[in-house]
Amino acid sequence: MLHLNRPIPILFPCLLAAAQGQSSQTKNSAESPVVAAGLPTDEFGDYNGSNLISWVNSSPQGFVHPSVRIGREIPGDKSTLLGLFVASDPSTEPIEKGEIIAQVPWDLMIHPGNKYHREKFFSCRALKNIVEELKLGEESKLAPYVQYLLTQNLDGIPGYWSEPAQEFFSFVLDDALPPFEEKWRDEYAMKWIENCGGDPDIDPLEKKAYFLAMSRDEDTLMVPIYDMANHSNDADKLNTLSYKPTSPGDFFQFVAARKIMPGEQIYNSYNRCNYCSDADFELCETFSWSRTPDLFVEFGFVEDFPQTWRFEYAIDSSDDDDDDDDDDDYSQISKIAFCLDKNKETGQFEVYWEGDDDEFGNGEDVEFLMEHLVRLSDLRAKKQKFEEKFVRHDVEGGDENALLEELDYFGETLKLGGKMTLSEWDAIWRYCDALILALGAAILSLVEEVSLNESEYNLVLEMSKLSADTVDNNHEEL
Repeated sequence: MLHLNRPIPILFPCLLAAAQGQSSQTKNSAESPVVAAGLPTDEFGDYNGSNLISWVNSSPQGFVHPSVRIGREIPGDKSTLLGLFVASDPSTEPIEKGEIIAQVPWDLMIHPGNKYHREKFFSCRALKNIVEELKLGEESKLAPYVQYLLTQNLDGIPGYWSEPAQEFFSFVLDDALPPFEEKWRDEYAMKWIENCGGDPDIDPLEKKAYFLAMSRDEDTLMVPIYDMANHSNDADKLNTLSYKPTSPGDFFQFVAARKIMPGEQIYNSYNRCNYCSDADFELCETFSWSRTPDLFVEFGFVEDFPQTWRFEYAIDSSDDDDDDDDDDDYSQISKIAFCLDKNKETGQFEVYWEGDDDEFGNGEDVEFLMEHLVRLSDLRAKKQKFEEKFVRHDVEGGDENALLEELDYFGETLKLGGKMTLSEWDAIWRYCDALILALGAAILSLVEEVSLNESEYNLVLEMSKLSADTVDNNHEEL
């Protein structure tokens, strides 16, 4: 276990911002144009979802708990999250353990129809139905929900970024760090265009529908009210359970896992069954196993602690004893998997390794981690220079048609097809800084397993901005 005796606000301000910022832990757009769309707002101008709540409650099987409030953590403060809360006015009752927070009927969800199966996680039919509802807009029978979906900003999601932003993100990851391109860059074309026969050149709403589904659906279901709950795996925050329909026509239930007091936020976990979770796996209704890089791909945020990471690299496993047999020359994949948590009482970081002692901690592992820690730290040192060259500060969208932008980088020319937006740039660096922290923490937790000289050890501390005041190198496996 690794202990680093400094709290996040001092160690890593950008991660604190990621945990508190609008694009960090939420499916809900930071700056939804709610007033322009004619959606209801509170006295502070924030979307309050009153039409959505009334619409669900008006259905015979629909129910939203009367204590539920839709709004911001701090009403009127645009820097705080939009989500679900228990109202804080004096007359509000707490939501008791086991009480229904929301029950959403089948007819109020966007779903794959009779093709629905609770253990199916992707559906072309469901995606096509989302496209059709978005096209209908105010004419949709699901209009209160569809109107809200149409306001959502997807700029935090890597697959939705402009081409310059995607090119720079690929450069940062170096085809070696998660998430890998087949997940965040290629999956849209493979799943929607190739598998489902989509054609975004005909209808741009198709791409929006795909990424809305990726970032908001519960497997193949788009569920109003429920999909406004923000993410946390913090045991002190996570306070809900969800139950999917068992068959077409059934309702979806969102239930309090403990007593939720007035003023508390109502949290969901987007990866409840992840490898770092101590959740009861019998309650893993949503089959969500995603790691921290996967959540960044799907939702556009770096999750707060605990985080779960896995790095992979190829190792040469050629058989030196048989030079005549070329078939013996091959590479194996080495996996470095761990959980990174933060002790709330001490502010210290803790690393928990997946697997047995002999499955991690060799010199090749540390060499791989060090290589990329050094590379990313060097990129961060040149962040301002990159930003001046590759970021637009005066427009909403990335300029994919701009003149080719170039920058000399250690004798090589980095070329992008234009400039990215500031929001795309900020998202890339939120993730990059999380990578640097994870790499550094992993290396420091292995110092008793490998030989680091003093200069290497101090370099890791400097690059990852971690403290070594107290370091316990006794491994604790999951």
